[in-house]
Amino acid sequence: MLLTRKSLPLHPTMLANLVTSMPLYVCTFWTVLLLLDVVEQRQAAKRRLLVYMVAAALLYMGHYVFFNRAAALLPVTDTIYCTTNLAVFPLYFLYLKELTEPQWNRRLQWLLLLPTAVIGTTIGTLYALMTPEQTRQFTEAYLYHNHFAGLDGAAWWQAALHHTGKLVFAMQIPPILVLGFRMISRYDQAVEANYADTDDKRLQLMKNVLVLFVVTSFISFGANLLGRYRFADSMWLLLVPSVLFSVLQFMLGFAGYRQQFTIRDMMRDMQLAPSANGDALTIAVETATDADGNVEQQTSILDTLPRQLTELMSRERLFLQPNLKITDVAERLHTNRTYVSRVLKEQLDTTFADFINRQRIDHACRLMKQQPDLSAADVATMSGFSSQSSFYRNFKKYMGCSPTDYQE
Repeated sequence: MLLTRKSLPLHPTMLANLVTSMPLYVCTFWTVLLLLDVVEQRQAAKRRLLVYMVAAALLYMGHYVFFNRAAALLPVTDTIYCTTNLAVFPLYFLYLKELTEPQWNRRLQWLLLLPTAVIGTTIGTLYALMTPEQTRQFTEAYLYHNHFAGLDGAAWWQAALHHTGKLVFAMQIPPILVLGFRMISRYDQAVEANYADTDDKRLQLMKNVLVLFVVTSFISFGANLLGRYRFADSMWLLLVPSVLFSVLQFMLGFAGYRQQFTIRDMMRDMQLAPSANGDALTIAVETATDADGNVEQQTSILDTLPRQLTELMSRERLFLQPNLKITDVAERLHTNRTYVSRVLKEQLDTTFADFINRQRIDHACRLMKQQPDLSAADVATMSGFSSQSSFYRNFKKYMGCSPTDYQE
């Protein structure tokens, strides 16, 4: 006999546990996977993401205790919640810096986390100083009804400090959003300038996750202003932010787990030392000068290089080489990658990725005309693409249609 929803109702306690623990389970899942990955690979960026995910798991543990009204645990878990709530944005920002900048001032992390440490420590200290009656009054009046009525002494200061924490949380969002987008954009520009195959290197998914991160943070800030207690009275109402936060954390964990390539890998591939200011764009657009500062010699090289570059592609069809890097082209031209990058940018008005992939797509079109029975996978491989997804994306970009539509 088939079980219907009516014949097997969801017990209220089961629903409450599911709704209140969903984001916690997601963060715990990614914490375990990232921990295993860090032990195996020891990648600095993954370690940063692991720290973020641990903080997020502790944050949602505080949510779980609050919404299940475990009053005896609240002094500890609320301290953890307030601390990690202020920490998640700076920790994610530090993760993005590890991904996109080869060298940066490590003291910045202590500066970013200073408000978190001060407010979190003060909240924990006030809980320790409050009497059991003050703790009960604060819990009922402020945590579950969001007002100061009847509060005095340490309980009043605790409520004021919680309000301050909410404002600090809101103030973190705009600068980290702007700086995060800027770091990701600069990194992606450097990838486009140095690699032909960029799909496994660019941070487009990270940019989308950052947008979702900010949206959910504004929702969280609004919910805190209204009072979390409003959601505690209805599990169905709480289900909306719970699902939203779970989706965010899952996407963030997924994007970070699959991102194997970082700015450090790029520096190694280009055989460059980290710049003093950690600017990723120096990789893509550093100024070309020879050892003696000979401007005339430099100008001569830059004048002849476009023709040599075109002839090289026509003669050797170097674009058919998978995972082609700008250093590979520079080596064949007996010059350095800086000159090649400058010629592409200033004289041909393109990036290395566009220059190579445009020629790959032209070659793919010729193949499809000459051998119409070839599969799209074969055409992609024979045209130098490292994956079908890269082939389809670039074909759509340059031809305005899919390979299948083009063949038809």
